[in-house]
Amino acid sequence: MRLIPFLPVLCLAACGGDGEAVPSYEGPYRHLVLISLDTTRADHLSCYETGRARTPSLDALAQAGTRFADVTAAANTTLSSHTSLMTGSWPHTHGVVRNGFVLHQDNVMLPELLGQKGFHTAGFLGSFALESRFAFNQGFDYWDEEFSVLITPDGSADQNQRLAEDLTAAALAHVDEVKDEAARIFLFLQYFDPHAPYGPPVREGAPQVSGREVDLAVRAHQRALVGREYGHSDLINTGFVGDRRPMVGAAPGTMLTQDQQAVAAYAGEVAYMDRCLGDLIAGLDEDGILDETIIVVTADHGETMYEHHDFWNHGLWLYQTVIDVPLIVRLPDGRGKGQVVEHPVSTIDVLPTLCQLLELDLPERSEGMSLVPFLDGEQRPRGTIFSEATQPGPQSGFEQPGAWGNILKPRAVRRGPWKLILSRYNKVRQLFHLGRDPDEKSDLLKLATPDPEAQRIATELLAELIAWEATARPLPSRYDSSQYEDTLKQLEGMGYAGGGGGDEKE
Repeated sequence: MRLIPFLPVLCLAACGGDGEAVPSYEGPYRHLVLISLDTTRADHLSCYETGRARTPSLDALAQAGTRFADVTAAANTTLSSHTSLMTGSWPHTHGVVRNGFVLHQDNVMLPELLGQKGFHTAGFLGSFALESRFAFNQGFDYWDEEFSVLITPDGSADQNQRLAEDLTAAALAHVDEVKDEAARIFLFLQYFDPHAPYGPPVREGAPQVSGREVDLAVRAHQRALVGREYGHSDLINTGFVGDRRPMVGAAPGTMLTQDQQAVAAYAGEVAYMDRCLGDLIAGLDEDGILDETIIVVTADHGETMYEHHDFWNHGLWLYQTVIDVPLIVRLPDGRGKGQVVEHPVSTIDVLPTLCQLLELDLPERSEGMSLVPFLDGEQRPRGTIFSEATQPGPQSGFEQPGAWGNILKPRAVRRGPWKLILSRYNKVRQLFHLGRDPDEKSDLLKLATPDPEAQRIATELLAELIAWEATARPLPSRYDSSQYEDTLKQLEGMGYAGGGGGDEKE
């Protein structure tokens, strides 16, 4: 159990970290709840047009607020993407390469901004990837990272995580403790259930699929495409090089027998998580604070299933299956109610939006754009959007000393419907028109007859990407392997020698 309270409860509204009085926020919204749905694809929520899981709780939030229909995650794994969410900056600015890196204290995080205005800030984790050892708890008064290593029915080790119902219960219990003394409350909740392996409760009526079964699906696709099996972990660690490169750009889009149960199990996890979100909303209502609370729901990344060459993965490539995430903003006064914003936006825009709504000073290193005009009915282009992959891992040798760690890995640049993916480590360039080809099946740079417009757009987007890369000023960071080592010790103590393996799985 890892509970980390920083401030005495009786000092919540009146004292700063050094005991001095801090100015209380006097704006129009009293509380804020920021919810992250780990590994959740937008197209699996029923409030999105192609939703494949039933999500009535999220649907109700979308109807009561504004739903952003085209949102790109800044990175495709948990720690780096969440750091962008909390700082409003690109990974090559905040400096977190991938999971396991430690945030530099010069990053200004959302809870720090809120704490300066008298908010009590509390975070509740669903997985180890955001643990305090990585300094992601910077600025939180209370930090709950209680989870354990789980063993799946087939005997394999799951990650350190916590079920959605337990996460919800912990957050509501804390609200009960502080609501009478905290003038303002900020809750951050990271729900982790949709991440593999997929083990929705039996009552959800969905199958349970272990990590080993997911790996079998990956191997079946690889065998069908190139006649060889590489497995899940091997690609995560070394990437698409050598004889694995022919898979890149292949567009199977075919669900194999091995995928069917995993797809159903994933949808079951999403539906279960949504049920627990409904309990959270109901609990906030019972506590009497819902009518004064901003609720923001988003995700750090999605998951490719059977659609592309990065089978059952989210760190290796940048297809929409991985970086198209939900974003719902519900304001208690009904502002923006029922609106749908079709313009592309980024997850780094969440922090500037909250800064404007809550009258907070925007951090100097923030690079996002406030979405408040969209909440008020304005429609305007956001501008160019970027995203970057965080895999392959260190075993690949592509993280060069002295350079930004992800510079050789896939990067994506998006302008309107046009999207360019550039991967330097294996010399791959792809161009898609998401309006005409939302599933990214037709690489416009590989047409039998070259398309002059596509060639021109690709040149322009490449120039924009290179110019953006030149702005990289990452804060220094370092890799901390202690979590992995601690997990191995826990597993060995439970009789599972070797544990969960040495891959870079989140």
